[in-house]
Amino acid sequence: MKTVILKGQEIKIGSQVRFVNDRDLYTDVKGIVKPVVGQVYTVRGFTELNGFFLEEVKNINFEWTDNNGDVESVSEPGFAAWRFEPATPLGQMSIDEKALADEFSKILEQVSKTIKVTQ
Repeated sequence: MKTVILKGQEIKIGSQVRFVNDRDLYTDVKGIVKPVVGQVYTVRGFTELNGFFLEEVKNINFEWTDNNGDVESVSEPGFAAWRFEPATPLGQMSIDEKALADEFSKILEQVSKTIKVTQ
């Protein structure tokens, strides 16, 4: 399964991301539905350049042309990953303190047993 690392978090299909940058987004192409800054979206797929296709924003396939007007490819427009952040940044994620304490206690118990065995 393909994933992208975005601000230290693994983003995969189904992940929630917040759109934060629309600067110069498809300014030369008419008719593209664009995400709204500040809104949260669900990743439904990845572009060839590791951008996102969004569940809530679907576009038709567009003809992409070169500087001479020749068609280079036909595809749905995606959105660059750098225009997003995880919907819940690492600093705001909740931590299950009891589960963490339980795991820490198990590790301490294993270390203590290992020390007694080796002495």
